[in-house]
Amino acid sequence: MNIYNCHPYANCVNAIGSYECQCKIGYYGNGIECSPCPENYYSFNDTTCLPCPENSISLPIHGSILDCKCNSFNHYPNNQTSSCLPCDYGFKVDEILNVCQSNFFFIFIFNIFTFFFLKRNKNKNKNKKGKS
Repeated sequence: MNIYNCHPYANCVNAIGSYECQCKIGYYGNGIECSPCPENYYSFNDTTCLPCPENSISLPIHGSILDCKCNSFNHYPNNQTSSCLPCDYGFKVDEILNVCQSNFFFIFIFNIFTFFFLKRNKNKNKNKKGKS
């Protein structure tokens, strides 16, 4: 039972001699009534939902612009411009964090793998020639 009449999707915040109901992330309202942010909107604060940037999508009940996924390849949602921006050259969108990250690590690992694979095959070929 909620003795403070806060909505089930709200948090009760203590104040000096009182309390305040605040809707949880992904919901908006006055705390006594809370509704989920609709599809393609995100929770800006506990009272407001804002639309995802143009050319992006989001499922309902998301709490941040980073929950909006840009439709364009290698673009990310920018919270300062409220738009989808491309990642810089050499960077790619991390599908989980929804931010641009350097490709350096992936290229580095790929190059190391290729080097050892080629070196191993070269050694196998030398051994075959030596046995003939």
